[in-house]
Amino acid sequence: MEELITSLCNLHFTKLEAQIYITLLESGELTGYQIAKKIHISRSSVYSVLDSMHERGILMLLSGEPLVYRAENPDTLIPKLKRQFSENAEEAQLKLKNIAKDSGQEQFFNLKGLDNVIAKARELLLQAKKEVYMNTDFSLHLFDKEFKILKKRGVRIVVFSFANLNCDGLDIEFYSHYRGECTEGHPTRMMLVTDLNITLIADAYKDRPEFLGTVTQNSLMVSIISEHIHNDIYLLRLKEKKNFVFDESITIGTMLEKR
Repeated sequence: MEELITSLCNLHFTKLEAQIYITLLESGELTGYQIAKKIHISRSSVYSVLDSMHERGILMLLSGEPLVYRAENPDTLIPKLKRQFSENAEEAQLKLKNIAKDSGQEQFFNLKGLDNVIAKARELLLQAKKEVYMNTDFSLHLFDKEFKILKKRGVRIVVFSFANLNCDGLDIEFYSHYRGECTEGHPTRMMLVTDLNITLIADAYKDRPEFLGTVTQNSLMVSIISEHIHNDIYLLRLKEKKNFVFDESITIGTMLEKR
């Protein structure tokens, strides 16, 4: 019962409203006095709440004396609440967008946590209009919905990975050295560029397992990440075309190589 009350509270019910709605669903038709008695609350407290719920269409009021209340059918109520939320969210988004001011400066925004990185990557993907470049060992099926939307728009999606990722059913260009077996269960990096305009870079590793990331429209950072992804693909294609073997003869002994 508590979980159901919490779910209704997440739909902007108060706890008392949730209790009243559930009680009426269970009991059918009740007067205000009967409702107050069932949920152990004073009649003076319950009547103002019943009036508010009736005005919002959560409860139906049956004619007669005394007044009798009935809960709106969940199959009718919940879709209506979803529509109202969606309409309110779209209106708020439009109004907020109209008042948001662009500082005119190239900013760097920091992210923390795997879920936030995934959410931001999805957001940036959905903003793309022409091309997407990605270097990651995340499961690509995390972005299945976004990839499908982008393909319908005609957006080119180019993905590189050092891991053997599962691409079944994904309409993308995928390049990989297939180093070892599939490691989708333990992601460590995300590099994403959309429309040569904005980039997201994020990673986690053994000594810092929590993901940290940065999002920026800084043109140099966007170019560096784009070039990095392209160069990984170029080296892969050179290796495949010339049967070139990468070994210590081409390394230069830097900290990066020893990491």
